[in-house]
Amino acid sequence: MRLADLPARDDMSLTVVTGHDALDREVRRAYPTDLPDPRRYLRSGDLVLTSGVWYGEPSDCDTFADALWACDVAGLVVGLIVLGELPEALVRACERRGLPLLLAAPDQSFGAITEAVSAEGFAAEQHRAERARAQTLLDVLGTQQLAPGEVSAHLRLLGADPGLPTTAMVVSAPVAGHDLPAMLHEGLARKGRHLVVGGRPDEAVVLVNGRATRKSLTEELRALAAARPGLRIAAGISEAATSVSQLGEALETARRGMESALDGEGPVSVMSVADVASFDLLLAGLPGGVRRTFREHVLGPVEEYDARHGSELMRTLDVFLETCGSWQRAADELYVHVNTLRYRMQRIEELTGRRMSSMRDRTDLYLALRSVTSRPRAGEGARDEPAP
Repeated sequence: MRLADLPARDDMSLTVVTGHDALDREVRRAYPTDLPDPRRYLRSGDLVLTSGVWYGEPSDCDTFADALWACDVAGLVVGLIVLGELPEALVRACERRGLPLLLAAPDQSFGAITEAVSAEGFAAEQHRAERARAQTLLDVLGTQQLAPGEVSAHLRLLGADPGLPTTAMVVSAPVAGHDLPAMLHEGLARKGRHLVVGGRPDEAVVLVNGRATRKSLTEELRALAAARPGLRIAAGISEAATSVSQLGEALETARRGMESALDGEGPVSVMSVADVASFDLLLAGLPGGVRRTFREHVLGPVEEYDARHGSELMRTLDVFLETCGSWQRAADELYVHVNTLRYRMQRIEELTGRRMSSMRDRTDLYLALRSVTSRPRAGEGARDEPAP
């Protein structure tokens, strides 16, 4: 927990005396002590609690504050049951060292402060452990290394119900100074669902187990963006998986959707299979390996021929298909004679085993040409990029 969280709590009677600029320090544990020089027992991030039994004269404050500063403690809480009033020398000693000093009310128990810090630390540790387990599951879901029964067991350990539908989301949102997975875990929490969240500070992967629709999740992402001016969210959302065996595919679909949404407009751009309205987005939804294999199978011989002979069969095929098979228009665009174009197309037919007179074969060739592309913009066609 942060030191600032303690004086902000209604059940804690703590007043910040000095060190307001350092209240963002993380408190790792609460350590009560009345030793004049407790440095051998202190650790970085400790919140020191003292009643001031060690105080006899003003110089004692420098000795005590030096020990705390040397150990990089998060702050100091002083109770006045023994001291009666806060020594001005202690305030000055803390000010000189940039050490946050908090004053406890006479009825404020050090035990309650210790319990609050310990409970918060335990909760934080539990959260870190859960996130690590979630990340492990998300990392292996797409590798087919876990049997459905193992996936179900992992989900139950994370508090999810394998029997409920699960929607996958991949969200990209560079947020300076923030942790996107933590932001989504808090912002998407709803009654009737459980979240499994992992990823990086700028890109999160989320399994929404339980009550969720694409529309509701989109609205929730918009609310998150509206609460943080300047935040730009690109997200892919899968259809709800009704079986744990579908989760790997759902994650892959969500990732492809996010990649397409990156070029969308507005503060929130969301893509899902429901948005597939052209072959560009349909192809973008396929794994890269599948698209590359299809292209190599259909057009590999043509690419190899071009590489060996320095010819332009690939470009010729592209222009011919884009001009709807018009011999004259294609020849004009390529600046060649129609007979040269016919010769090239005949060679392509021989190399691929496809015939230009067949719409089915033309479709195969066209999709193979477009199967290795850059990310399409939402509602736009894809652009060619060289095959690997």
